[in-house]
Amino acid sequence: MGKLPPEDKYEKVRRQEEKFYLRIGSYAALGLVAFIVIHFLLHPHEDQALLQQVEHDVGEAADKWLHGGSSVGGGNGGGENLIRSVTKKAREVPVVTKTDEVPKAKAAPKVAQSNANNEATEEALVQEVERLDAEVRQIKASLPQGHFMETDPKGVDASKRLQEATRKLLGARYGVKEPYRVRLDLEFQPTIPDFDKDGGKDGHILIELAPSELQPHSIFTYLEVARNYGGGGFHRIAGHVLQVQVRAPGVKHLAFQEYSPDYPHKKGTVGYAGRPSGPAWYVSLVNNARNHGPGSQQKANPHEADSCFGTVIEGFDTDVQRIRKVDGDGFLGDHKKWVLIKKMQIMVPGDDSMYIEWKPKA
Repeated sequence: MGKLPPEDKYEKVRRQEEKFYLRIGSYAALGLVAFIVIHFLLHPHEDQALLQQVEHDVGEAADKWLHGGSSVGGGNGGGENLIRSVTKKAREVPVVTKTDEVPKAKAAPKVAQSNANNEATEEALVQEVERLDAEVRQIKASLPQGHFMETDPKGVDASKRLQEATRKLLGARYGVKEPYRVRLDLEFQPTIPDFDKDGGKDGHILIELAPSELQPHSIFTYLEVARNYGGGGFHRIAGHVLQVQVRAPGVKHLAFQEYSPDYPHKKGTVGYAGRPSGPAWYVSLVNNARNHGPGSQQKANPHEADSCFGTVIEGFDTDVQRIRKVDGDGFLGDHKKWVLIKKMQIMVPGDDSMYIEWKPKA
């Protein structure tokens, strides 16, 4: 074969250069695909159809270029058009930044950390607690025979959601510092045998409430009794308890029998009376774990118990024992023999850890 004419040498060089640049372009295109794939793995909510189209176009071009073919869609012009198409599609891939991120569905409001929205937050939490309270009562009322709130999946789930919402409401209304306390100012009536001997009519008891982590529904109910207190007193004298009848407009019995084995009915604790329990309550004079714990006072439900929600930390050895001296046994029909509760005062930890009287927001 003779030597190529000078113009053919230039043509051969031109073709080699073209092939070289086309290979570089294909590698760049493959790199673009890798970038896009990684992007879509990190942001799966983007348009998958666009990704597939880009992969197809670039892959087709790379396959033909790498195998020596340069006629995609008709000569080099087709290849150039394909590159433009790929570049255009690549520019259409949205780059997601933190500020552009797809917004998630709004969830129920959490406890506000800011005081600015405290009132609105508390009102929203009140509504949420009321809604969940009604849901729990409805589930409990509709349980088939032999099913128990303590083990029924729907009942357990709804009860936990009510507890969690109540914890948030407690923090918004009374502050996040615990434990909360309630002081009871007592009035002994002249019918008590030692009225003239032991200081007359005045007395008090201080109750420290259980942690909201254990008994949020129960302590919230007791704080509602104190907040809406309209009168009452110790009206039952028994060997194991001293029971209180209260009048607190708007306060219902517990939505479910909230009980924690970590806060049992020990001597000196306070629990709710009745099934369903509350708002009437009692002071345990002895260890009542068996009398009022799980499976007590009925045979149908081995899990059901009275709620135990606090402990007497002042007055148990003095005024509580004095109440036991009331002339009578069991339920006292004569109201003149009751030891009256004149006032229920909510106490919360202050900034210096000293307890202060809680006052509702103005």
